[in-house]
Amino acid sequence: MVSPNVALTTDAYVPILKSKRAELDAIGGCTNDRLVPLLEVIEPVGAAAAISRVWQGPNQIWVQALNAEGQDDSDFAPVVDDLFAALRHEAVTSVPVITATEEPLTLGVVASVIRTDGRGVVIRLDVEDLIDEAINMATDVESTVASLGLARSEVDIVVDAGLLSGSVAIQAAVAGQAVHALPALNDWRSVVVAFSAFPSAIGDVAPRESVTAIARADASAFMTVRPGIGRPVVFADYAIGVPTYGGAPFTPIPNMRYTSGTDWFIHRAKERKAPSPQYRALASGIVSAPYYSGASFSIADQQISDIADGSAGPGNATTHLRIGMSRHIHVVLERLATLGEP
Repeated sequence: MVSPNVALTTDAYVPILKSKRAELDAIGGCTNDRLVPLLEVIEPVGAAAAISRVWQGPNQIWVQALNAEGQDDSDFAPVVDDLFAALRHEAVTSVPVITATEEPLTLGVVASVIRTDGRGVVIRLDVEDLIDEAINMATDVESTVASLGLARSEVDIVVDAGLLSGSVAIQAAVAGQAVHALPALNDWRSVVVAFSAFPSAIGDVAPRESVTAIARADASAFMTVRPGIGRPVVFADYAIGVPTYGGAPFTPIPNMRYTSGTDWFIHRAKERKAPSPQYRALASGIVSAPYYSGASFSIADQQISDIADGSAGPGNATTHLRIGMSRHIHVVLERLATLGEP
């Protein structure tokens, strides 16, 4: 069990996810107690009920309300208050996630949530801000912690390198510099380092009617930076998603995303029309591939097998995003537990 107010162990995993149906269903199908999702909420109305449908009980979940519409502080602060009140009502063990530069009213609401729930806070920081000499992020962090009335031991830090580009070595070097820019590095409850490597547009990297392998560079970057940090750190990623937002302008060509130890395999079909038989063919291709783990490995693998043999419906784009997310989460947790690496 990943209980609140306890430092995360190095076999814990923090996937950063959008609070949409596919992502929520993916975490709802995972019973591993080392999973600590970080959910981004941009549509707070109804979010607590949707989260509670898949996540209740003592295991903690980190929740960040994003002010995507740029509301004034006086308008956004009550939204944050209502969200965490609803999560509390739904018996969700949530921990608020904030930045180090929240507006005063919003920060006051978060302080009230912390006093009520008693689980501390998560502060999420972009690596670019931590290494920017024009931004004194260390002071902002310390000021935020003081305003919340917390000790560092009640705060988890997420160092987010999700928007970095470049080679594994470059990303690891920048992330390492950012981590070491944190004040009092060893005093925080947990330090989490997040990377992202899944492509933002599958069509840019995977031709039609193909199987394309893409290296899990986010996991490699984490393994590269970890030895030089000097304290336990926890892995985070964006799973088979990306840090940015933007809806697809049309129904995608059927594809299935399958995570292995070091790569993602993207199985992509030919065209948008007649998706159902194409999804069955894609599932059959995965089941017959040497990297398929077998139906018993995870609920996602069982679902892929069922689609391939016709014992389940072919699904749609949302179905296969959920399956791909679920498979990815299970792979990362299994590798952390058995190999000590994501």
